[in-house]
Amino acid sequence: MAQQKIVVGIDGSDGAKAALLWACEEARRQPGTKIIAVSSWMSSMPQMSPWTAGYDVPLDLSEATAAELKASIAAVMSDRFPDIEVEERVVCGSASAALIDQGVTADLLVVGSRGLGGFKGLLLGSVSHQVVTHAPCPTVIVPHRDGQPAANYTALRSIVVGVDGSPNSIAALRWAAQRVHKSETVLRAVYGWLTPPTAVAPIGTGIPDTFIKGAAEALDGFIAAAELPDDVHAVPVSREGSPAKVLLMEGRQADLLVVGARGHEGFVGLLLGSVATAIAHHAPCPVAVIPVK
Repeated sequence: MAQQKIVVGIDGSDGAKAALLWACEEARRQPGTKIIAVSSWMSSMPQMSPWTAGYDVPLDLSEATAAELKASIAAVMSDRFPDIEVEERVVCGSASAALIDQGVTADLLVVGSRGLGGFKGLLLGSVSHQVVTHAPCPTVIVPHRDGQPAANYTALRSIVVGVDGSPNSIAALRWAAQRVHKSETVLRAVYGWLTPPTAVAPIGTGIPDTFIKGAAEALDGFIAAAELPDDVHAVPVSREGSPAKVLLMEGRQADLLVVGARGHEGFVGLLLGSVATAIAHHAPCPVAVIPVK
C-alpha cells in the first residue's frame, strides 16, 4: 500500500483514546503512515455577547485544547509506538465539521463511537454519526465498551466485508483486500439475502436449494467483479437473513467489519444506507464505512 494519512478525532474521552490506539496499530501495520490527531474547540459564549461583560470568560480555548490533546496522545502512545509520529492539530469549530474538512486530504478517518458529549445510552454519538455520514474518505468507528480494554480492538486477524454486488460494496471489498495483502489476516466476503416473498415451499421443508445455490453463485460473481490481487483470497459466506443481521452475527468473530456507505437497497438521495447505519450503531468490533463514489 502507498503511504497513508490517517486523521483521528480526539476529545479526551476513552472512545477517542481507543480510536487513536487503533490508528497507531494500523500505522504499525503500514509503515510510513502519517497520523494527524485533531481536536476542536468552541467558545461557550460569542465574543460580543453582553453576558461576557465584567466576567473573566475564556474566549480562546486553543491553548487549553492543545494541552488536553497532548495529554491524550501521551496517555495512548507512552513508549508503545516509538516509531510512529503523531501531528497535533487544534481547530476552532464543531468537531464533526473539523474532521470532515480534514478528511478531504486524508486516506482514512478514525473516530470513537461516542465522545464526551454523548449520552451514555447511545451506541453512536452525534459527532461520529455525522462524520461517518458525510466523510469524503473511508471512516473507521472504534467502539468503546465500559470495562473492556481498547487493546482488544487493535488486532486484525479477521475482516468481514458486506457484499451485495453494488458498486459501493465492491469498493469495500477492494479496500479490505488492501489490509490483508501480504498478511495472514482472513478475509470473509459475506452476503446476506432474503428468500423472495413469491417463493412458496411446503411447511417444514426449509429454503429451496435453488435459492441457496443461486445466492452462492451470485456471491462468487460479486467477488470476481472486485478483481482482487492473486495473493488475496476472499472466503465466500452466503447466509439467508437480513444483511444487517447476518453481518452483525459474522462480526462477533471479526476484528473489523467493512461495509459500503450504501448498497443496492439504498435510496439514491441517502448518503448512508440502512445496513451501514445499523452496522455502525451495533457492531461488536471496529467498523469501516466506505463512502459512495
